[in-house]
Amino acid sequence: MLLTAFGMAGRAHTPGGALLDTPTAYDATGTASPRAAGAGPSLSQGPVYENGAALDGARVERAGRIQFTGWLDLSALPEFLLLDSGREPGAALTGLQRLLDLRGAEAVRRLRGDFVLAHVAPDGGRLTLYRAVNALTPLFWTQDGESLLWAADPARLLGDRPPRLSDVDTDVLPMLIAERGMPDDRSWFTGVRRLPPGSALVLESGRRPRVETFDEFRPHENPPRTIDEAADGLRERLARACGRMLAHEPDAVLMLSGGIDSAAVAHEIGSGPGRAMGLHFTLEGFPGFDSDREAAESVARACGLSWMPYDMSKHTRAGGDYIDIPATGALPQTHVPLRGIAAAVDLAEAAGARFVLSGLLADQILAHDLQRGLFSVAGPAILDPRVAGEPVWQTLAAAAKTSFAGGAPATAGQGTGRPGGKALATARYLYRLLSGDPTTALPDRDAIVHPVGFTEDAGARVTLALSEAADRARDSLHSTMERGGWSRRRLPQGITSLFMLGQSLSTANLQAAWINYALPKHRLISTPFADRDVVEYALALPARHRIGFGHGLTVDKFALRLAYADRAVPAGIGHRMQQARIDSISAMFVNQNVEACRALLTPDSLLCRTGVLSRTFVDGLTPARVHRNGEEIARLCVIERWLEGLDDA
Repeated sequence: MLLTAFGMAGRAHTPGGALLDTPTAYDATGTASPRAAGAGPSLSQGPVYENGAALDGARVERAGRIQFTGWLDLSALPEFLLLDSGREPGAALTGLQRLLDLRGAEAVRRLRGDFVLAHVAPDGGRLTLYRAVNALTPLFWTQDGESLLWAADPARLLGDRPPRLSDVDTDVLPMLIAERGMPDDRSWFTGVRRLPPGSALVLESGRRPRVETFDEFRPHENPPRTIDEAADGLRERLARACGRMLAHEPDAVLMLSGGIDSAAVAHEIGSGPGRAMGLHFTLEGFPGFDSDREAAESVARACGLSWMPYDMSKHTRAGGDYIDIPATGALPQTHVPLRGIAAAVDLAEAAGARFVLSGLLADQILAHDLQRGLFSVAGPAILDPRVAGEPVWQTLAAAAKTSFAGGAPATAGQGTGRPGGKALATARYLYRLLSGDPTTALPDRDAIVHPVGFTEDAGARVTLALSEAADRARDSLHSTMERGGWSRRRLPQGITSLFMLGQSLSTANLQAAWINYALPKHRLISTPFADRDVVEYALALPARHRIGFGHGLTVDKFALRLAYADRAVPAGIGHRMQQARIDSISAMFVNQNVEACRALLTPDSLLCRTGVLSRTFVDGLTPARVHRNGEEIARLCVIERWLEGLDDA
């Protein structure tokens, strides 16, 4: 049983200092409504769909103390919760409400899907907002006097007006542009908070609202012993994840790249009963895109998907609309390819498909711990240059230089620029590796983000934010290790996966795309690689199942490639190590629109005035220098255009 809902919003009012008392009502407009004395609180929401059919208001009212956005698989809902209401439409909502009444956060941990929830206790004395630990779906909240307001769209929490420039939280602009380091409790707007994944916001009578962690990923307790077992286990869980989403709404649109990640999803949804459409973004005449198109088309044909190429050239030509802010939303979406998610949602709407799927997050959950992963896989053979491809001291020096923690002293003037600097950096790296500092396993900031044009202060803010995110990932893994009785001193496996996954679940850019395009059209953007069971299985994989290594060459996502290459998708797809860079689409736009970009990024631009962009950056913005930084420049232009378009009243 699949439940989907859209447009969650509400207000908890506190008249006379009492929370959630009987005169209080909650509605989808975000305003409080008086009720007759003695009437209990109620929640309503936007459209709710059960197994693809819309429920009318009367059926939604039956579960008046619960509200959600996203999708839920309720096929495993205990039978006893449905005894009073039978199997008629709307029973699932009532059963879900009873489950939360009985088990609270424990019930939310057991649910599968991508969702946020609001639940009022039976006595009306407690309101709890939940965001699933794997949810890409966001939930925002703020306080207005004695009221707590929440919504899936943060702009609805600013009042009955469009966002203003004065609403923007300028401190987070560098992280928005870098697409890394965004604090998971912040949003685009000052005072509008975001609920982090795995967190609950609790409001009780007579107490201030509090945010607490109620859930976290738990790596699978029994890691696979062999690579074949790892591949089979990963494929089984991906199949179940796709089955959960499409069991009752089998039609779907898949953003198909031509690589192994989306090819795996194509196989799983193509073998189902519905109609699946593979949407592939092309850039006519650009090197590499022809082979990507051929690969994606071969996957679509082999997996039974309708083949839908979409040429991005019309958006990137001179005067194109690639960086335009969408008319359907007021939030900046910077992740490439711009305009792509909008096209996928339009196709889904036209075809009557609820889900827009992708292969996103495969890179994150199957990432290895940089050079540390190579050391783990190679073992003593890392000393043999015929295996490593270079002498071990060069490997160690490279690891120290590009480690998040190992490279940090160099930026403070203590690193490799001084005599003996390389040796000191290598020794420092080894010490931190042995002491259990997780940041030694992460690539340095410049390998994670490339903050083109940033001021020194803006770059430092991104670095600090990334460091704090690494600490959160470390603490999460350490708590898991403590529960399992493992030593805290041992640097946990999978720190890079957990770090990168946390960054993806907190990125404001994908959430902006969902709010701008999918939410108004009641579509769902999802990926089976975000399924909790898939994530937790992947987190438990040892490095040798994440990466293949030999003679200085590496193969990433090793278990996934083995699971599908030459077995379920066309020969060669699993072997493709290189694809056309998707950021070439942004680069094409910038090359074709250099003067328009220069006009946006002047010393008088808002990004310069807010201290994000260097005032001298535009001086070097010439056609000869933009081709390597097209994506980063396009992001700057998107944010600048968004800021300029806001009302400054």
